[in-house]
Amino acid sequence: MPVRQALRDDLKKALKERDKTATATIRSALAAIANAEAVPVPDDSQALPLGTVGLSSDVERRALDPEDVREILRAEAAERRTALAEYQRAGQQAMAERMRAELQVLARYVEPEEGRPS
Repeated sequence: MPVRQALRDDLKKALKERDKTATATIRSALAAIANAEAVPVPDDSQALPLGTVGLSSDVERRALDPEDVREILRAEAAERRTALAEYQRAGQQAMAERMRAELQVLARYVEPEEGRPS
């Protein structure tokens, strides 16, 4: 099963189980993937006026291969490992535990050594 589909399926499960940590972590991962798919819109695009608020234009999204998705998830895990170390140095154990829990969620989707808390 593709990683993105596994994330979506697990998000549904986490929502049903009211698992706040898994829900937040998976949503964050899916958002990071969606952001990576976005392409910059040039200023001279064929944007159409959309009422009085702004412009609208359809732009094709970037296609990500499975390795791109895994790399995004590795980066998400790396950010949490960095935050974990900073929280530990600052003596903020509650936040450090939260980062550990988020790393455990991400470990389901990346290689074990990439998502393992330090």
